[in-house]
Amino acid sequence: MVFFSRLLCCVVLSCALTVQASASSFESQQSNTTIFDGVKGELGELSIDPNQVMHIWKSRESGQSTGIGFAFRKIYGDFILTVQLKNQKNADQSFYGLQIDAVDSTLSFKTKLDQQSNLIIELLQGAKSTLLGREGQIKNPDVFQVEQVGAELIFSAANYGKPLKLIVRYTLPKVQNLNVGVYREFAAGDKNLLEMRNLRWVIPAWKGFVPYHHYLGSRLEVLDVVTGERKVIYETAAAIEAPNWTSDGDTIIYNSSGRVYKLYLPTKKVSLFNTGFEVKNNNDHIVSYKSKVLGITHMEKAINDNWYVYKLPINGGEPVQLTFKAPSYLHGWSPDGRYILYTSRRNNQFEIYRGNSDGSGEELQLTNNESMDDGSEYTPDGKYIYFNSSRSGAMRLWRMDADGKNPKQVTFDNFNDWFPHISPDGKHILFLSYLPDIEPDLHPYYKPVYLRMLPIAGGEPKVVAYLYGGQGTINVPSWSPDGRYVAFVSNSQLGSDKH
Repeated sequence: MVFFSRLLCCVVLSCALTVQASASSFESQQSNTTIFDGVKGELGELSIDPNQVMHIWKSRESGQSTGIGFAFRKIYGDFILTVQLKNQKNADQSFYGLQIDAVDSTLSFKTKLDQQSNLIIELLQGAKSTLLGREGQIKNPDVFQVEQVGAELIFSAANYGKPLKLIVRYTLPKVQNLNVGVYREFAAGDKNLLEMRNLRWVIPAWKGFVPYHHYLGSRLEVLDVVTGERKVIYETAAAIEAPNWTSDGDTIIYNSSGRVYKLYLPTKKVSLFNTGFEVKNNNDHIVSYKSKVLGITHMEKAINDNWYVYKLPINGGEPVQLTFKAPSYLHGWSPDGRYILYTSRRNNQFEIYRGNSDGSGEELQLTNNESMDDGSEYTPDGKYIYFNSSRSGAMRLWRMDADGKNPKQVTFDNFNDWFPHISPDGKHILFLSYLPDIEPDLHPYYKPVYLRMLPIAGGEPKVVAYLYGGQGTINVPSWSPDGRYVAFVSNSQLGSDKH
């Protein structure tokens, strides 16, 4: 049985007080896990969910006044705020949205709807109001995002399930202190509830950030693929990657700083996975279908690209080597347990290979292209292998027979798609999508990305999570055994390291 409660544990705080989000369910509690620093206005009550699934903002029982409330966080420098907003009684969306106030000047920004229900950005400068020019239009959005890059504010929005669309760019006179957050208007006798779902603050990588040398903090999240709700189950300043779910649904396995860890979901306790010797593991680790074996990818003698695949008992033990040509990056395990799939670079080509899961015999090369082929995974019936390939120009999802024959392209839009993971019932594919400005053969850390889901029978991909992540987010299979949830990692600067 999967350990995951949909009950929200909320802390109710008056809007007249400063709001500090509880992080008691996290292994580490940092100052920048704060949801809001404060609230201006005294008309409502804001319930903060410590697991960051849904915050509720409602009127007080006796509220008979009109006014505006503004829940905000103090920000200086680059940030990203993404949130889904919904009024439970479907009231006019013009009465809530994002708001940004410049502390050092009279500038103030609000998202609103025009008469055609298209999102607009209103700029207030003292008593003067201006509607900013729009780069795109979107009707009745429920996903809102604002980010600051240097002195530029960038407003985007979407209808849930669709990619974000750029609405407005605005360059501030200078980088300055901002109060950034969500506003809502209150009317006399107002009993509407404003839902703030999946609100995430991101402090992104800084200028001069060196990938694979510098790292950001991590949120281990669980996504309900039916409702779209995301629950933060663990938050740390350490760089953690690639969650696997065990078949009993009680444990998530991930890697950090070259080691493998286990998080026991009922208690949120983290423990070191015994891999038998001093190891340098990456994010290519997989639990076998029957969950009795863990496969890992380990660097021998700390030599770059000297990666090999090993297996060991699911409860830890001495590893057994399975591949003998480097580099080998583990990605798939056949349902019958006989084979492993891995990516290897030979003759300057990244191709997909199949090996025996006991380490015997010769490997079988399944792909052979000048493009990059990676991220291979069997379907639950073992008939097909899904993978990502840049053979069509951009990185797309592909499918081939289990013997490597009859490759067929699966995704076709303008994103770069990586790491297809098949649901336990074989009906859906979950995958990671980078924006078109990322080079097809790269899957870098710390970028705006989407988790998307596609019916395996075909159709249009649906965005199921808007996040900041990339490398390490879902490199390996991360579905819960019952197929209702997916574990993944998102990133932000999160304070001092306590991992």
